[in-house]
Amino acid sequence: MALIDFECRKCGKKFFEIMSPHDVGRIKCPECGGEVKRVYKENYSGKHPDGCGGDCGSCSGCH
Repeated sequence: MALIDFECRKCGKKFFEIMSPHDVGRIKCPECGGEVKRVYKENYSGKHPDGCGGDCGSCSGCH
């Protein structure tokens, strides 16, 4: 199972599903029923921005 991000091609809604990657083609937008595209995000590098101590309350870059 994987957490997969999607965006609707019709209404623009962004959402995610926890599912098998083999089932990606079956997903429709939960808002309008439209076709969706898979959205790929950059991998988190584990590095904190300069000046950030790793405390998410003090740094917007970690979110």
